[in-house]
Amino acid sequence: TISHNVGGIEVDHLQYELPCGTAAVTTYCTAKTNSLGCAPQIGASGCPSASSSLPFVIACSQVITNKPGLLFYGYGAAASPFQGGFLCVLPPTVRTPVQSSGGGPPPDTCAGQYSFDMNAWTQGGGDSNLVAGATVYAQYWMRDPASPSTTGLSNAISFTVNP
Repeated sequence: TISHNVGGIEVDHLQYELPCGTAAVTTYCTAKTNSLGCAPQIGASGCPSASSSLPFVIACSQVITNKPGLLFYGYGAAASPFQGGFLCVLPPTVRTPVQSSGGGPPPDTCAGQYSFDMNAWTQGGGDSNLVAGATVYAQYWMRDPASPSTTGLSNAISFTVNP
């Protein structure tokens, strides 16, 4: 809340962040069905921003539990056959740190998930190309030991970084 004086009267205004504006966040491409029969699904919440203190979380659900995985991204879309699925991001790509999908004790299920705050990553300065106006394409990669390639892939997401 911001307060200021107007004609001798103290006036309060509620301040809030604007919605994502014209920068659409969309999913595209096809997830690789994992060895348990699930297709890992990517999604996002929040607004991609080079300056907002609010999170922009890219998440992936329907992942095999207790498996490492990571979000990778680049600056072009693709749909190339890769490890029994589709590589949905045009190389070169940037890898984020490895995460665990979490979950309970064996047997494995599709209840695992990943999440990554892209705004924190953007503002952390690790990639000088992540600036306002940049269009980004991202996909999750994960371990799937029972798959012939021992890997899994989600579908993908694209977004434009707001100021």
